[in-house]
Amino acid sequence: MPEKITQRARNFPPNLYFNIPFRTKSKYRVERGDVLLCTLDRVEDSSGNMLVNVGREIECPVAKRDGRFYVPPELIAGLNLIGVEYYAFTLRKVRRKDGSEEDLYPG
Repeated sequence: MPEKITQRARNFPPNLYFNIPFRTKSKYRVERGDVLLCTLDRVEDSSGNMLVNVGREIECPVAKRDGRFYVPPELIAGLNLIGVEYYAFTLRKVRRKDGSEEDLYPG
């Protein structure tokens, strides 16, 4: 089962980033230059109520710092999100700098 996470965004829209769970980052050696292949499932408010059901597969680069992945800014702008919401992701694979891919199965 791929890893599912729900986090509040960091930074200012449309350049939002999220943190890869520490165990996943260390187990799969995710580092700067890799790309996470994931699905942005939904966007929720602070009470857990769904605001937007996205269900879109995206590629999120791990850039600037290990352990952070960045959602494409055009997606955030297109959904008109302001960055204070909670975002639910399914992390499926990591694509390495050399082009190889590895499935993420935290269990």
